[in-house]
Amino acid sequence: FYPAPVPLFTTGGDMLDFLLQSGEISEHDGLLATWFHRANSKKQMNMALASDVMILEADVTLEGYGTSDQKPVPIMAHPPDVYSDNTLDQWLDAVLDSRKGIKLDFKALDSVGFSLDLLKQKNSSRGINRPVWLNADILRGPNVPSFVFLQLIQKTFPDVTLSPGWMVTFPVHALLVHRGWQHISWLLNQSPRFSLTLWQGSDHPTVSDLLFVRDNTQPAQVYYDIYEPTLTAFKEAASKE
Repeated sequence: FYPAPVPLFTTGGDMLDFLLQSGEISEHDGLLATWFHRANSKKQMNMALASDVMILEADVTLEGYGTSDQKPVPIMAHPPDVYSDNTLDQWLDAVLDSRKGIKLDFKALDSVGFSLDLLKQKNSSRGINRPVWLNADILRGPNVPSFVFLQLIQKTFPDVTLSPGWMVTFPVHALLVHRGWQHISWLLNQSPRFSLTLWQGSDHPTVSDLLFVRDNTQPAQVYYDIYEPTLTAFKEAASKE
């Protein structure tokens, strides 16, 4: 059995369109998209590639970042790790042989320029026939690298989906209702290209929080990068509605 070939697709294309054309989902609904976190080491990457997960999220930094051995080589590692058995070059070659979507999370601003050059090279030499999401925490909050991230992307490899992130440590419902849901709602209504991805850290959001978002957005507008068992409970509750 051989999987169906990945359809021709641009790096800046819509992720749900890609998953739909690839036969991974049956409709434009961000709740149907599935994720694999920290697919960094070769072991984790291969585990993700062998799974039925649709989108691989992986972290990018520089080899030996912040040490006297720092090198201009993008690698796949999450802080505090600054060494890895997997470079971004190797990671891209492996993932591009699959049908998985790509989300790269930059953990060091110094790695962005080298990584964008590599993406540009790969797209020219073999073609990156799928959407590419690029993430960094650029909004006000912890771990903010700065807006240089956006400038580098616009200059070097602009045909991607920007995925700016912000870590919040209080309930989703409190954030959305009391601290800016009207602004998020307005933004989502400006263009079908704008979407929201809810992802979680160590704390589980409540099903009622997630239903609030689901009830006040279109299915294609929001991705839910949520861990078990909350994800299954949320999907069951959403299906009943």
